[in-house]
Amino acid sequence: MNPIRRALADGRPALGSWYSQPSAIGAELYGKAGFDWVVLDAQHGPLGLDSMIPIVQALALGGTGVVVRVAWNDQAMIMRALDIGAIGVIVPMVSNEEDARRAAAATRYPPRGVRSFGPVRAAYGATDAANDDVVCLVMIETQEGLDQVEAIAATPGVDGLFIGPVDLGLSLGAGADLSGGHPLVRKATDTIIAAADRHGIVAGTLSFARQQAEDLLGRGIRFLTVGSDTMHVMAGARSDLAMIAELSDRFGRATAEEA
Repeated sequence: MNPIRRALADGRPALGSWYSQPSAIGAELYGKAGFDWVVLDAQHGPLGLDSMIPIVQALALGGTGVVVRVAWNDQAMIMRALDIGAIGVIVPMVSNEEDARRAAAATRYPPRGVRSFGPVRAAYGATDAANDDVVCLVMIETQEGLDQVEAIAATPGVDGLFIGPVDLGLSLGAGADLSGGHPLVRKATDTIIAAADRHGIVAGTLSFARQQAEDLLGRGIRFLTVGSDTMHVMAGARSDLAMIAELSDRFGRATAEEA
Protein backbone atom coordinates (compact mmCIF):
# COMPACT_ATOMS: atom_id res chain seq x y z
CA MET A 1 0.00 0.00 0.00
CA ASN A 2 1.42 3.37 -0.92
CA PRO A 3 2.10 5.73 2.00
CA ILE A 4 -0.81 8.05 1.20
CA ARG A 5 -3.34 5.24 1.39
CA ARG A 6 -1.56 3.79 4.43
CA ALA A 7 -1.79 7.06 6.36
CA LEU A 8 -5.47 7.47 5.54
CA ALA A 9 -6.17 3.83 6.45
CA ASP A 10 -4.47 4.48 9.79
CA GLY A 11 -6.87 7.34 10.42
CA ARG A 12 -4.37 10.17 10.14
CA PRO A 13 -3.71 12.87 7.54
CA ALA A 14 -1.15 12.11 4.81
CA LEU A 15 1.60 14.72 5.12
CA GLY A 16 4.09 15.83 2.50
CA SER A 17 6.04 18.73 1.10
CA TRP A 18 7.03 20.27 -2.25
CA TYR A 19 10.32 19.70 -4.04
CA SER A 20 11.25 21.73 -7.10
CA GLN A 21 15.02 21.79 -7.49
CA PRO A 22 16.85 19.51 -9.97
CA SER A 23 19.20 18.11 -7.32
CA ALA A 24 19.29 14.39 -6.53
CA ILE A 25 21.58 14.95 -3.54
CA GLY A 26 19.16 17.44 -2.04
CA ALA A 27 16.32 15.02 -2.74
CA GLU A 28 18.12 12.18 -0.95
CA LEU A 29 18.47 14.35 2.14
CA TYR A 30 14.87 15.53 1.87
CA GLY A 31 13.71 11.95 1.59
CA LYS A 32 15.11 11.25 5.06
CA ALA A 33 13.09 14.03 6.71
CA GLY A 34 10.14 11.73 7.42
CA PHE A 35 7.39 12.97 5.12
CA ASP A 36 4.89 10.39 3.88
CA TRP A 37 5.52 11.64 0.36
CA VAL A 38 7.00 14.58 -1.52
CA VAL A 39 5.42 16.41 -4.44
CA LEU A 40 7.72 17.00 -7.41
CA ASP A 41 6.48 20.17 -9.04
CA ALA A 42 6.69 19.76 -12.80
CA GLN A 43 4.17 22.55 -13.42
CA HIS A 44 6.18 25.44 -12.01
CA GLY A 45 9.96 25.40 -11.78
CA PRO A 46 12.78 23.69 -13.64
CA LEU A 47 11.92 20.00 -13.23
CA GLY A 48 11.53 17.92 -16.38
CA LEU A 49 11.31 14.18 -16.94
CA ASP A 50 15.07 13.66 -17.21
CA SER A 51 15.76 15.49 -13.95
CA MET A 52 12.87 13.81 -12.14
CA ILE A 53 14.09 10.25 -12.58
CA PRO A 54 17.19 10.54 -10.33
CA ILE A 55 15.15 12.58 -7.83
CA VAL A 56 12.51 9.84 -7.60
CA GLN A 57 15.30 7.32 -7.01
CA ALA A 58 16.99 9.55 -4.42
CA LEU A 59 13.78 10.13 -2.46
CA ALA A 60 13.17 6.38 -2.46
CA LEU A 61 16.50 5.88 -0.66
CA GLY A 62 14.96 7.72 2.28
CA GLY A 63 11.76 5.70 2.06
CA THR A 64 9.68 8.59 0.75
CA GLY A 65 7.06 8.21 -1.97
CA VAL A 66 6.75 10.66 -4.84
CA VAL A 67 3.69 12.45 -6.15
CA VAL A 68 4.19 14.42 -9.36
CA ARG A 69 2.24 17.57 -10.10
CA VAL A 70 2.23 17.34 -13.86
CA ALA A 71 2.45 20.45 -16.00
CA TRP A 72 -1.06 20.09 -17.40
CA ASN A 73 -3.94 17.66 -17.80
CA ASP A 74 -2.05 15.74 -20.45
CA GLN A 75 -2.46 11.97 -20.46
CA ALA A 76 1.02 11.34 -21.81
CA MET A 77 2.56 13.42 -19.00
CA ILE A 78 0.51 11.60 -16.39
CA MET A 79 1.45 8.15 -17.69
CA ARG A 80 5.15 8.98 -17.89
CA ALA A 81 5.17 10.35 -14.33
CA LEU A 82 3.73 7.05 -13.09
CA ASP A 83 6.07 5.01 -15.30
CA ILE A 84 9.13 6.53 -13.61
CA GLY A 85 7.87 5.50 -10.18
CA ALA A 86 5.43 8.12 -8.88
CA ILE A 87 2.80 6.76 -6.51
CA GLY A 88 0.34 9.38 -7.64
CA VAL A 89 -0.24 12.58 -9.57
CA ILE A 90 -1.72 15.99 -8.93
CA VAL A 91 -3.38 17.29 -12.08
CA PRO A 92 -3.84 21.08 -12.37
CA MET A 93 -6.76 23.12 -13.67
CA VAL A 94 -9.45 20.42 -13.62
CA SER A 95 -12.66 22.39 -14.11
CA ASN A 96 -15.33 19.88 -15.12
CA GLU A 97 -16.24 16.21 -15.23
CA GLU A 98 -14.66 15.71 -18.66
CA ASP A 99 -11.33 17.08 -17.35
CA ALA A 100 -11.58 14.77 -14.34
CA ARG A 101 -12.34 11.70 -16.45
CA ARG A 102 -9.38 12.45 -18.71
CA ALA A 103 -7.00 12.72 -15.75
CA ALA A 104 -8.31 9.64 -13.94
CA ALA A 105 -8.28 7.46 -17.05
CA ALA A 106 -4.58 8.13 -17.59
CA THR A 107 -3.73 6.76 -14.15
CA ARG A 108 -5.36 3.33 -14.61
CA TYR A 109 -4.72 0.43 -16.94
CA PRO A 110 -7.63 -1.00 -18.94
CA PRO A 111 -10.38 -1.80 -18.36
CA ARG A 112 -10.48 0.93 -15.70
CA GLY A 113 -8.61 3.48 -17.78
CA VAL A 114 -6.39 4.08 -20.80
CA ARG A 115 -2.91 3.91 -19.26
CA SER A 116 -0.50 2.21 -21.61
CA PHE A 117 1.68 -0.55 -20.13
CA GLY A 118 5.40 0.18 -20.09
CA PRO A 119 6.61 1.15 -16.60
CA VAL A 120 10.25 2.18 -16.59
CA ARG A 121 10.60 1.44 -12.89
CA ALA A 122 8.10 -1.36 -12.28
CA ALA A 123 6.72 -1.40 -8.74
CA TYR A 124 3.84 -3.83 -9.20
CA GLY A 125 3.58 -7.38 -10.38
CA ALA A 126 0.09 -6.90 -11.81
CA THR A 127 -1.86 -4.09 -13.41
CA ASP A 128 -4.75 -4.58 -10.97
CA ALA A 129 -2.42 -3.87 -8.05
CA ALA A 130 -1.14 -0.73 -9.75
CA ASN A 131 -4.70 0.44 -10.42
CA ASP A 132 -5.68 -0.06 -6.78
CA ASP A 133 -2.61 1.63 -5.30
CA VAL A 134 -2.14 4.75 -7.45
CA VAL A 135 -3.61 8.06 -6.28
CA CYS A 136 -5.11 10.61 -8.65
CA LEU A 137 -5.75 14.05 -7.20
CA VAL A 138 -7.28 16.76 -9.36
CA MET A 139 -6.85 20.44 -8.63
CA ILE A 140 -9.89 22.61 -8.04
CA GLU A 141 -8.63 26.13 -8.74
CA THR A 142 -11.18 27.84 -10.98
CA GLN A 143 -14.70 29.17 -10.59
CA GLU A 144 -15.89 26.55 -13.07
CA GLY A 145 -14.19 23.79 -11.09
CA LEU A 146 -15.86 25.01 -7.92
CA ASP A 147 -19.24 25.13 -9.65
CA GLN A 148 -18.73 21.57 -10.97
CA VAL A 149 -17.10 20.14 -7.84
CA GLU A 150 -19.83 17.57 -7.15
CA ALA A 151 -19.53 16.04 -10.62
CA ILE A 152 -15.73 16.10 -10.41
CA ALA A 153 -15.74 14.42 -6.99
CA ALA A 154 -18.10 11.73 -8.26
CA THR A 155 -15.87 10.84 -11.22
CA PRO A 156 -14.62 7.22 -11.03
CA GLY A 157 -10.86 7.08 -10.53
CA VAL A 158 -10.58 10.49 -8.87
CA ASP A 159 -9.12 9.77 -5.43
CA GLY A 160 -8.98 13.30 -4.12
CA LEU A 161 -9.56 17.01 -4.69
CA PHE A 162 -6.51 19.24 -4.26
CA ILE A 163 -7.34 22.87 -3.62
CA GLY A 164 -5.11 25.43 -5.35
CA PRO A 165 -5.80 28.47 -3.15
CA VAL A 166 -3.88 31.05 -5.17
CA ASP A 167 -5.35 30.35 -8.61
CA LEU A 168 -8.74 29.71 -7.01
CA GLY A 169 -8.54 33.10 -5.30
CA LEU A 170 -7.61 34.77 -8.57
CA SER A 171 -10.51 33.07 -10.35
CA LEU A 172 -12.94 34.13 -7.61
CA GLY A 173 -11.73 37.73 -7.69
CA ALA A 174 -10.09 37.50 -4.28
CA GLY A 175 -6.53 38.15 -5.49
CA ALA A 176 -3.38 36.10 -4.99
CA ASP A 177 -2.86 34.90 -1.41
CA LEU A 178 -0.91 31.81 -0.34
CA SER A 179 -2.67 31.76 3.02
CA GLY A 180 -6.07 30.93 1.54
CA GLY A 181 -7.50 33.24 4.17
CA HIS A 182 -9.80 35.37 2.03
CA PRO A 183 -13.45 34.74 2.98
CA LEU A 184 -14.31 33.69 -0.59
CA VAL A 185 -11.46 31.17 -0.65
CA ARG A 186 -12.30 29.86 2.82
CA LYS A 187 -15.93 29.35 1.81
CA ALA A 188 -14.83 27.61 -1.41
CA THR A 189 -12.40 25.42 0.54
CA ASP A 190 -15.18 24.25 2.85
CA THR A 191 -17.40 23.52 -0.16
CA ILE A 192 -14.67 21.38 -1.73
CA ILE A 193 -13.96 19.52 1.51
CA ALA A 194 -17.66 18.77 1.92
CA ALA A 195 -17.91 17.46 -1.65
CA ALA A 196 -14.90 15.19 -1.09
CA ASP A 197 -16.44 13.85 2.12
CA ARG A 198 -19.76 13.13 0.44
CA HIS A 199 -18.05 11.05 -2.24
CA GLY A 200 -15.63 9.23 0.03
CA ILE A 201 -12.45 10.78 -1.35
CA VAL A 202 -9.74 12.90 0.23
CA ALA A 203 -9.47 16.69 0.25
CA GLY A 204 -5.99 18.19 0.09
CA THR A 205 -4.18 21.49 -0.16
CA LEU A 206 -0.98 23.26 0.85
CA SER A 207 0.18 25.07 3.98
CA PHE A 208 3.13 27.25 4.89
CA ALA A 209 2.71 27.95 8.62
CA ARG A 210 1.57 26.19 11.79
CA GLN A 211 -1.63 28.23 12.21
CA GLN A 212 -2.59 27.64 8.59
CA ALA A 213 -1.96 23.88 8.86
CA GLU A 214 -3.90 23.67 12.13
CA ASP A 215 -6.85 25.49 10.61
CA LEU A 216 -6.93 23.30 7.49
CA LEU A 217 -6.64 20.01 9.38
CA GLY A 218 -9.39 21.12 11.73
CA ARG A 219 -11.66 21.82 8.78
CA GLY A 220 -11.19 18.36 7.28
CA ILE A 221 -8.13 18.47 5.05
CA ARG A 222 -6.49 15.03 5.03
CA PHE A 223 -3.79 15.42 2.36
CA LEU A 224 -1.58 18.35 3.31
CA THR A 225 1.74 19.73 2.13
CA VAL A 226 3.92 21.62 4.59
CA GLY A 227 6.30 24.16 3.09
CA SER A 228 8.79 23.38 0.34
CA ASP A 229 12.45 22.55 -0.18
CA THR A 230 13.36 26.15 -1.00
CA MET A 231 11.39 27.52 1.95
CA HIS A 232 13.03 25.07 4.34
CA VAL A 233 16.51 25.97 3.09
CA MET A 234 15.77 29.67 3.52
CA ALA A 235 14.21 29.15 6.96
CA GLY A 236 17.25 27.19 8.16
CA ALA A 237 19.65 29.76 6.76
CA ARG A 238 17.77 32.68 8.27
CA SER A 239 17.55 30.95 11.64
CA ASP A 240 21.30 30.34 11.75
CA LEU A 241 22.05 33.85 10.50
CA ALA A 242 19.86 35.40 13.19
CA MET A 243 21.61 33.26 15.83
CA ILE A 244 25.12 34.15 14.70
CA ALA A 245 24.22 37.83 14.27
CA GLU A 246 22.96 37.92 17.87
CA LEU A 247 26.16 36.28 19.11
CA SER A 248 28.30 38.56 16.98
CA ASP A 249 26.52 41.62 18.34
CA ARG A 250 26.90 40.38 21.95
CA PHE A 251 30.59 39.60 21.70
CA GLY A 252 31.23 42.69 19.64
CA ARG A 253 29.82 44.84 22.46
CA ALA A 254 31.85 42.93 25.04
CA THR A 255 35.05 43.56 23.11
CA ALA A 256 34.21 47.24 22.77
CA GLU A 257 33.56 47.53 26.52
CA GLU A 258 36.85 45.83 27.35
CA ALA A 259 38.69 48.25 25.10
